[in-house]
Amino acid sequence: MASTGLPGPIMAPRPTWAMDSWHDGTYLGTYLLAGRNGWERWYDAQGPLDTRRLALALDASPEVLRRLGDIPMHLRGLSLVGLPATDQDIQLIARRCKDLRWLDLRGTQVTAAGLDALKRLRSLRHIGVDPHLLLTRDPNGRQQLIAGSQALIPVASGVPEPDLVGLHESLRTAVKNNPSAVGARGPDEAVARARVLLDAGQAEAGLAMVGSFLVTGEPAVLIVTARCLLKQGLPLQALAALAQAPPTGAVLAWRAVVLTTINPSEAARVAKAALRETIENQVAEWALVTAYLNRSQLVLAEDALNLLRSRTYDEIDEGKLSARLARAKRHYQEEAEAWQRLLTVSPDDADALAGLSRAQRSAHPYSLRWVRTLNRAATADVGKYGRRMMDQVSAHRRGTAITAGVVSFPILVLVFSAWAPVERHVWGWALAVAILIGNLVGLAIWFTTPREVRRVIVNSDKITGGRHRPSRKAMLIGAVIAVSAVAFIPANNPGSARSDDPAAPRLEITIPPVPTVSFSFPSLIDEETREQQKRLRDLVDELESSPGPTGTP
Repeated sequence: MASTGLPGPIMAPRPTWAMDSWHDGTYLGTYLLAGRNGWERWYDAQGPLDTRRLALALDASPEVLRRLGDIPMHLRGLSLVGLPATDQDIQLIARRCKDLRWLDLRGTQVTAAGLDALKRLRSLRHIGVDPHLLLTRDPNGRQQLIAGSQALIPVASGVPEPDLVGLHESLRTAVKNNPSAVGARGPDEAVARARVLLDAGQAEAGLAMVGSFLVTGEPAVLIVTARCLLKQGLPLQALAALAQAPPTGAVLAWRAVVLTTINPSEAARVAKAALRETIENQVAEWALVTAYLNRSQLVLAEDALNLLRSRTYDEIDEGKLSARLARAKRHYQEEAEAWQRLLTVSPDDADALAGLSRAQRSAHPYSLRWVRTLNRAATADVGKYGRRMMDQVSAHRRGTAITAGVVSFPILVLVFSAWAPVERHVWGWALAVAILIGNLVGLAIWFTTPREVRRVIVNSDKITGGRHRPSRKAMLIGAVIAVSAVAFIPANNPGSARSDDPAAPRLEITIPPVPTVSFSFPSLIDEETREQQKRLRDLVDELESSPGPTGTP
């Protein structure tokens, strides 16, 4: 996972560990990953892989039958070809893996009763069986039975074909551009001189040096050829060179190194094969760690790195891998310590200095210590880190200044709204002061930048005409905008003057009267009926007021 370089915790998706109980290193087959072009071989089912709900299948090994209860439940496919699987095993698989799309049972001990247990799996479409089981199902049913030697699903390695034509073209170009590099007396001399040229950064000259000895087929010549091609960014041509060598431990190790840039999962398998050929193989161990890191398999990468540390290892490679693993875990302090260990071995390593600068900036984003470290990296390798240093320092200064101005603007609006002298021109004054704060923050960062870094930036701008230092023109434009904001933005609240000031203008607002709405309904009783009702009420009142027989009302 890529790092944002920001402080504080970052919410990341929780890993979905496949085969939690298989951390003992038991090999249980190979995962197949569903891609755009079909199924491709992924990592080995060995150790705690982070599947993150990927569409996976499993090409199982015999050990799977002893640990069926630990199979990932979200598998899309399972191949048990040639394994002594029984009906009980199939019933357990049917209860556990309900998302299966295909299941290959050819060469197993499964009977028709075991196939009946698979009818409950609605997503299952293709089942590979032996020929005598074909008649146990309706051929037009939902689940299709497939027999014979035909592959149930096509599985690719995920590795492109080696570019042999490109290899020959690269050799001709290298010899044409470096005629003086041709002249070694034998393969051993050519390999030795090519390694020197490779370490000096002249990969094309090294390729021309060993090009005429490829016909010998010696592994050392082919390995150096692959290294030169890989240095030039030509991995397919490097694979073509290694394909001509016998599969020794060294050849497999460098093949794994090349594959880390193309297919990390295949690189991990090739690196393990190289380690089986040669127990202590630093190149294969480096390739194994890198292959896991390239796919964010951090647990397996840490295990492989511990394996590398337990043997004789190169401190520079170990430091770089440790720093990369720490950064993937967002442990920036550990990353900085790893780079420091590497710098004790090679103090002028520009890559290590740049990595240390990145770790310092991620661990302490408000400190400018990383600027000094990045300047050291630019001093060690001007061509690679010179312009990068100036761009990063300038971007940091400008970004911080803009952020300070933007964040301060709403705060200033709230403060000025309650301050009598400027409460009638809140927007203009807030904009002007926010621009002033941004410029002041930018100048403060510039003057707190180490002096040697400022000197490099100023001199570089004078030579190249760049704009990496603070611009007076930009500050003048900001000042004009600030003055214009105060002068021309109208009063936002003209009625906010104090009531005790007789000279203060007052805004009187007259609210119009609310119209009264009345409704009249037509009478449903005529005049004669109304007159009769009135007479009846008068009679009732007269009777009530007259005395009764006993003299009581």
